[in-house]
Amino acid sequence: MHSFHNVCKKNEIVSSKEMKDFEKHQFLKKSSYSFMQNAGRKVFYFIRDKYKQKQPIIVLCGPGNNGGDGFVIAKQLQDYNYPVEVYILESKKNYKGDALTALEEYNYGLKKISSFKLKKNVIVIDALFGIGLKRNVRGRLSKIFNQINKSNNPVVSVDIPSGVCSNTGEILGNAIKADFTVTFHRKKVGHILGPGKEYSGDIKVADIGFIQKKMKTQALENSPRLWLKYFPWKKKTDHKYSRGRTVIYGGQKEFTGATILSAQAALRTGTGSAKIICSRDTLQIYSLKFPSVLKTEINDIYQLEKFLKTEKITSILIGPGSGSNEKVKKITKLILRKVKYVVLDADALTCFRDDYKSLYSLLDKNKIITPHLGEFHKIFPKIKKNFSNIDKAMSAVKIIKSNMVLKGPNTIIISYNNKIVINNHASPELAVIGSGDVLSGLIVSLIGEKKMNPFLAGCAASWLHGDIAKNYGKGLIAEDIVRGIPSALKRLKKWKKY
Repeated sequence: MHSFHNVCKKNEIVSSKEMKDFEKHQFLKKSSYSFMQNAGRKVFYFIRDKYKQKQPIIVLCGPGNNGGDGFVIAKQLQDYNYPVEVYILESKKNYKGDALTALEEYNYGLKKISSFKLKKNVIVIDALFGIGLKRNVRGRLSKIFNQINKSNNPVVSVDIPSGVCSNTGEILGNAIKADFTVTFHRKKVGHILGPGKEYSGDIKVADIGFIQKKMKTQALENSPRLWLKYFPWKKKTDHKYSRGRTVIYGGQKEFTGATILSAQAALRTGTGSAKIICSRDTLQIYSLKFPSVLKTEINDIYQLEKFLKTEKITSILIGPGSGSNEKVKKITKLILRKVKYVVLDADALTCFRDDYKSLYSLLDKNKIITPHLGEFHKIFPKIKKNFSNIDKAMSAVKIIKSNMVLKGPNTIIISYNNKIVINNHASPELAVIGSGDVLSGLIVSLIGEKKMNPFLAGCAASWLHGDIAKNYGKGLIAEDIVRGIPSALKRLKKWKKY
């Protein structure tokens, strides 16, 4: 686990507690105020470089260290002859520690936020609340936030937009919507989860001179940096079977489209051979709709057991379009017992809604489940719905000791041993039927003995899936995701560490 995090420092995302623990350690080595000055200077440099004209600036300073950063920024701006107005949330006597030092060094006029007036063509610097905010924003302040959000004024937030929870990205009552957020040392979880992603605007991570860079972090942001060296590219010496033999359990007659999307994605991505298990009813449909995929007709569980015993299988996917019933549950249990690498999606999960403990007992470190939130709560009914998605994923993995892709606007990939990756590389266009079937096809094609482990395959597939959607634009349908795989692989081949 540590080695995985050590190579991925740039991808670390921190919670408020992780950041505060880290800062505490730093402040033993160097004065905390010197870091506040560095933070303020970095935001000043950003504003100076971003907004060439010296237009008027409003700085909103809260009572804590975030406000202290604001006073340092305001002083730098004043010293460089920017027209600046500083509003404080509370009276001067409420400030203490580094924030008070910064306020006294500012030494220019202050205004009370109760007299706040928003003019046109003024840059707003939001230094009200940092990562420690726990209470909801209400009353007069909430009205000011609405006023700022409705205006066309550019907004730069310091560390995190005020009102955004740094641990979940949820809005605490109300929040400021920033065009840019300058954060320090590492991104915070709230920058990329929930509404916090949208409210943060473009995020700039500033180095403020922390001496020791190592952090204890729970989560990483997904990027090829984490998994690219394990990606199973085609080699000159490869043949179709050396690329892996993927099996996909075929959907019912009316849901064959889901299976075909998964199989097409698998063949285009990381496997040399894909075989669909079909029935008497569906064999002809698959033959007509998808000639290049292999098919095998299996009509009962005994035939399936024989097939699993004799067939060489690298990985198997069950769930897309399979139907959620007792028969599918028996088939899924058999597959979980007989095949090492299994991807469970959709119906292969929900068929266990009344028997979830038997599912838990059959999962292990070589399996991966890919629920969206609705499916998740059917198989984990005891995990509270008001938990953050990270907490939901962590609670689930403690029970199943297996890997999971928890799908959503920010997909969370978590390993059987609690490594967490958040996929921020995506597009709202993925919210379309069939999108998940393509994702499970991508995942199953990358998994195998000489390929990727299920966790890294989940990370790589989620990133590719998102990359296709980001590059496609509006009007995306599932078939477009499949068609977009070759160009996404071409982009991935050229991907360089930045």
